[in-house]
Amino acid sequence: MRLEAVNTRRPLSSLREVRLMQVSFLQMIRNLVEYRNYMPASVLQDDIEDETSAQEQQEASSTDASNTRTSGGSSGGTKVAKAPYLHTSDIRTKRVTLMACNIVGFLKVGTDAQKIQSLLSKYLTAGLHHLKTSKGIPDSFSGDRLYASWNGVRTCSSHRVAAYQCAKEMCNDKTLGLHLSIGLVSGDVKCGNMGCEGMKKYSYIGSLSSWVHVVERIGRSME
Repeated sequence: MRLEAVNTRRPLSSLREVRLMQVSFLQMIRNLVEYRNYMPASVLQDDIEDETSAQEQQEASSTDASNTRTSGGSSGGTKVAKAPYLHTSDIRTKRVTLMACNIVGFLKVGTDAQKIQSLLSKYLTAGLHHLKTSKGIPDSFSGDRLYASWNGVRTCSSHRVAAYQCAKEMCNDKTLGLHLSIGLVSGDVKCGNMGCEGMKKYSYIGSLSSWVHVVERIGRSME
């Protein structure tokens, strides 16, 4: 169902029960539209996959429990995977890990647009893969610089270790064949949904956002 196609201004029913259901449904649609505007597409997709997996496990567990009761046995508890907790409102202080990644020597690639596009496509595809496996959230990219975070949008208790493992995997990825410069910093920031109606984004405020660039540049200068 396309959320934009739902008419949120339709007349409400005169029946009280139906009217309450309509109001709740329309409010849910509005919240989903607002939620989607703020959240990165990768987070939404992962959340949907986790919810689907949890529902399938719940249904399988219910079926097994029903079959066991029918046969006269007893069923044990089954843990159902929960979707990651997503922060969708409020600006709060959180301890996060931020990453800035650059391709060393990127300016030497030249001005061939097709060659640049091919290089960036391979680089970002591999980067997004490693971020997903480490529960990292891709924030944005500009040129060859890729930004990512851990424990901000999605809770990740071992965010420092996860970020380090991601950086290590990216640097050792033989399929890329690229020399990368990666900066990692961890600390407290103010984070949350910020912006206006025309432009909004889950953002981080604090010195950590500047230090991640400094660390990445220091690493590059030491090559």
